[in-house]
Amino acid sequence: MKFIKANALSFTALLIMAVASIQMWESLPETVATSFDLRGNPIGSSSKAVVVVLLPLVYLGLIIAVNLLIRISPHKFSMPNSKRAMDIIVFGVGVLFCFLHIGLLINSSDPALFQRLFALGMAGFLVVTGNVFGKTERNFFLGIRLPWTIASTANWRATHRLAGTLMVVSGLLLAGLSFVYSSTLLTTLFCVAPLLIPVFYSPVYYFRHEKQGINEE
Repeated sequence: MKFIKANALSFTALLIMAVASIQMWESLPETVATSFDLRGNPIGSSSKAVVVVLLPLVYLGLIIAVNLLIRISPHKFSMPNSKRAMDIIVFGVGVLFCFLHIGLLINSSDPALFQRLFALGMAGFLVVTGNVFGKTERNFFLGIRLPWTIASTANWRATHRLAGTLMVVSGLLLAGLSFVYSSTLLTTLFCVAPLLIPVFYSPVYYFRHEKQGINEE
């Protein structure tokens, strides 16, 4: 019961996917487009039986896996103050999965429709996750794991706070832009940039603040 309550948001996202699958089952064609090129054109398909259960099952597995990894984390990476942030990050993935799942179900070989839903889902993921990304503690399975962030609590915190801010800004920009223009490539760039910039920031932080002896373990 405690597990379900702690992950209530994530299970709500899972429920939305399940309801969408049930509601759309009768109207789905026998095969549904499931892979697309950078222009959003379908290049592969799967049976509707696979499509209605694939993302919900993957997401359920993710909820269980993340909670299990937190539970078995070594003491140094046990994240005692990050459990709520991790729950919200998992919910952020659920927001993305909801849009992807619904996009696959209602996609009628319309590249623009799927690309817009993909962009909105990614925007939701970036905003939700970015709001708590800077609150995560060092761990062994999630985050920007670089030599400098792993070695220093201060570096981890500064790098992830920057990443979180960039993710929120990127998500808001992507959400607004998606109503004007959407493309898989553009959405991918908005997703990668907020994480790529902190990768370069982390060593800069080290040389500016920690190499001279200002280091917080």
